[in-house]
Amino acid sequence: MTVRPTRDLRTHVTHVSHGAVITMVVTQSALEDVGGGVRAGQWRLVAAQTRHLVQSCLYVRGLANGGEPYLYEDGGAVDPCARVPDDVRVEGLRFVHEANALAADPTGAGEWLGRLRDWVAVAQEELGLHGELPELRSPNGMFGGLRLVRGWQEAVDELGLPAMLPSEWIKPL
Repeated sequence: MTVRPTRDLRTHVTHVSHGAVITMVVTQSALEDVGGGVRAGQWRLVAAQTRHLVQSCLYVRGLANGGEPYLYEDGGAVDPCARVPDDVRVEGLRFVHEANALAADPTGAGEWLGRLRDWVAVAQEELGLHGELPELRSPNGMFGGLRLVRGWQEAVDELGLPAMLPSEWIKPL
């Protein structure tokens, strides 16, 4: 068993549970799309998906510092930079700027993609989960993702946090 001190149980559970779901649902697919766009030379796709990717990672990083989990049902606005350390925010937004610049000069796109992947990996590592998160776009990924959600559901409910998945995803057929 691994024991880690935490400032606040609610913040920890929010960061790990909601952060893992956002990483699986948003970040993984956006990173895959960015990689495909770089390989295909689809620079507008790269720019759009990099923005989406960076915002999701910033949001997850903010959850570690007391950011509020987004409630899917409300559809309200969320500030992806809330509670994100300034240096992390600046670095993330630099990736968005660089993604837009790739359209004019794609030289170094492979190196840029490697740095982006490393930056995304830090957000996932900070979740403190042992091992890789399930890949939702893989044949077995959805089942692994649902196991992860079920594992955190009791703590999420007990702390009065919003649902980790939209209700339309989990309602009975």
